[in-house]
Amino acid sequence: MLRRVLASLAVLALVAGCGPDAPKPPKPADGADLAACADGLCEVSARVGAKVALPAEQTNVESVTVQAVDAGTVMLIARGIGKRQGGSCSGKCEASGTGKDFKAKLWTGSELTYNDLAIKLLGVGDGAAVLKFTPQ
Repeated sequence: MLRRVLASLAVLALVAGCGPDAPKPPKPADGADLAACADGLCEVSARVGAKVALPAEQTNVESVTVQAVDAGTVMLIARGIGKRQGGSCSGKCEASGTGKDFKAKLWTGSELTYNDLAIKLLGVGDGAAVLKFTPQ
């Protein structure tokens, strides 16, 4: 009986992503140094509340703020500049825009393009999202 209970708990832990086989996010090239995004090209680890400042004149995006980090997902708000505002997603993603703010929920491997900036979620772990920013 005890063996059956322990086996069931082990299966639940693996399904929940808590087991030893849970995927770990890749190590970001720029670590947690959000200032590395000043040129619009970076790969960083960002926690809830992190605000990534970007080169607005190049990307037409002033900043991206991390709102939530969950198992395999991140919620972001991108603040655009200029008259032209537009975005899209590839992969598993939910997005909506109001005014100059573009909100998105990304799953690992999905990408958001907003104005002239692409943001890809490379992975999630230890309460942080590993994000790759690329000017378009």
